Amino acid sequence: MNYLKASLVFLMIGTLSFDSYAQETISDKLASLHHSEKSKIRKPLYEFLSTWNTTAPQLKPAEKAIAAKKKENRQNGKDPLAGTKKMQEKYEELVYQDGTERSFIAESFALPMQRELEVKGASLEAEDIYAVHYITKFVLGVPRFNHGELDINDLDQIDSELAKLIEAYPDNDAHNQEVDGHVIDVFREEAQAFYNSYVAENRAQYKKGKGAKGSELTSMNCGEKYKLLKDQGIMH
Repeated sequence: MNYLKASLVFLMIGTLSFDSYAQETISDKLASLHHSEKSKIRKPLYEFLSTWNTTAPQLKPAEKAIAAKKKENRQNGKDPLAGTKKMQEKYEELVYQDGTERSFIAESFALPMQRELEVKGASLEAEDIYAVHYITKFVLGVPRFNHGELDINDLDQIDSELAKLIEAYPDNDAHNQEVDGHVIDVFREEAQAFYNSYVAENRAQYKKGKGAKGSELTSMNCGEKYKLLKDQGIMH
């Protein structure tokens, strides 16, 4: 009887140990990535995402210009809003363009990537999980995560926020890049292909808005860029 009890205890401990190993979390996987590995993953992702969201860098300068004009008006005893109408209209156009661009990324990549993460969880490679988190923060805004407004590990919350963004800016020329149930691998392959074609070998041209084949990427909207990169075999 004592032998039987001991055997059961040993079996229970072994089972718990196996379950603990088998239940490796997403956080555990991410913790295994060294800073240098994250940097290497991040570089092509950033370049690829930035080409879809070219408006974002224009927002803060536009905000500062409006604030500076209001301050100048106050110092001169004028109506703070005097001469700011066109500046405000331009800023609102930029906000809409930025939203549309981020909505394109959300619908084409981030939301289907989040759903793949929900299904596969910690069975995904650490590099893939990091890529999902990176694009999600890029689309929804890093400060919102840094300030605790959003939790990258709250999948329901993230799904909801991405869906809200897509709903707010529906006319975004999005093309869901999921292929045979995979989108994370597809996204990383496309980002690397873009990086190789438009950045690594053509950095000087790229900074001028020109790609390897002379395309004016910075002047294109998301739909035009999608068509160009699809023709080149980068997008699906």
